[in-house]
Amino acid sequence: MEDVFSHEQVRNWSEVRIKTWDNKRTNTEGFYYRFVDPTEGQQNGPWSSKSTKEFMVRLDEWKARGIRIGTSWGIFSMRVSHKAGYQCSSYYRKLLETKKLADPAYAWEGGKLVMVNKSSGGEMAISGLSERWDTDEVKEIEANVNRWIKEYHSNTG
Repeated sequence: MEDVFSHEQVRNWSEVRIKTWDNKRTNTEGFYYRFVDPTEGQQNGPWSSKSTKEFMVRLDEWKARGIRIGTSWGIFSMRVSHKAGYQCSSYYRKLLETKKLADPAYAWEGGKLVMVNKSSGGEMAISGLSERWDTDEVKEIEANVNRWIKEYHSNTG
């Protein structure tokens, strides 16, 4: 597991990551697209059977609720252990490319899979930060990250 909120990681964050962190309460989708919750740890590489199962359960849940697939991967990823939204988006595209799933909002154009219908029915997902943000442990991580951003990226933003 990768701790993207460690001192060394934050020291090397890009301007985009810093802006995403700073806006986490007003743009939760953007936050979870790039990050997992502090204390969760991000898993890179192959998907575990647990994460795969959670992904499929979440996908079924969203379809049943009429939530638009492909527009809120950050919020989607909140129920997939150790995966950020960009990882869920990539995994979904892989499932489409290998024909394990079908989605009429996607089509092959010029040899590439592209989203051709962004308004393919359903509602947009909306959420706030998870309940983990109310814990003392995450509050401490948040304070540390904010301090390190000031220390190493004071000219950003």
